[in-house]
Amino acid sequence: MDKGFESFQEVVYRSGGRITRVRRAILETIYNMSGHFQAEDLVEALHERGHTVSLTTLYRNLPLLVKAGIIRQTCISEGGAVRYERALGHEHHDHLICSRCGRKIEFSYPAIDVLQEEVARNHGFVLERHHLELIGICPDCQ
Repeated sequence: MDKGFESFQEVVYRSGGRITRVRRAILETIYNMSGHFQAEDLVEALHERGHTVSLTTLYRNLPLLVKAGIIRQTCISEGGAVRYERALGHEHHDHLICSRCGRKIEFSYPAIDVLQEEVARNHGFVLERHHLELIGICPDCQ
């Protein structure tokens, strides 16, 4: 957690904040989570660990956690709800999602990343991050 903590601390300090007990608890809880989660899931996990953190406080901290590279935002198209997943220590990947059963498959395909970089460059963008969701029907539902 040291590298993540240092990165988070730097982002928080640059934004004029400080590392509080609540921020430490949020960071520690994220390190114990797996898979994709919504802000509400994180608040529940914090409460289970004995920390009282409001959803508002969490929403103020999520952008800092993304900027620090601790988590990344991903849509995982279920009613358009924003979801997150741990990023630190986990390689970037994209998602295949079944529109019928909701099955999610994580995949990495370097050629897609190269093409996205090229598209961004052709439009004068410097790509900071991306997420890709391919939505279709899985073999079990076909």
